[in-house]
Amino acid sequence: MPQVGPGTYVTMEYDAFLESGTKVLGTKNNDPLVFRFGSGEVFPRIEQEIIGLKPGAEREFLLQPGDGFGEFDQSRVLRVPLEEFPKGKKLKRGMLLKVETKPGEKGLCFVGDIQKDHFVLDFNHPLAGRTLTYRVKIVDVHQIT
Repeated sequence: MPQVGPGTYVTMEYDAFLESGTKVLGTKNNDPLVFRFGSGEVFPRIEQEIIGLKPGAEREFLLQPGDGFGEFDQSRVLRVPLEEFPKGKKLKRGMLLKVETKPGEKGLCFVGDIQKDHFVLDFNHPLAGRTLTYRVKIVDVHQIT
């Protein structure tokens, strides 16, 4: 029976939880994740945790911020005067915006705090700085031919 490692395609179900126990990512009610081991499609730490597993195996492990979505970077949080938000558009906390970061370049950010004279744009990934508990189940492993 093949096991997870270099030269394999892996089919995996997973759930990821915050320290509070809140589920934030997962494959339940979706198709399982299929990836080529070593291709960079999943975080290297996840591959380290599942190497050698066979179909049917389950594992639980922690994914630290530096091994996943990165550390929270305060320099990626910007305070913007409210008058710079386009007139006629609704500004809501938590909304995702595509903004021009440099001439000709766009970036995604989230709206944070909104005050009467400014609002906050956060360019960090929403899970940056968070330690996640991953629960994975290997569904299938195929050798690449």
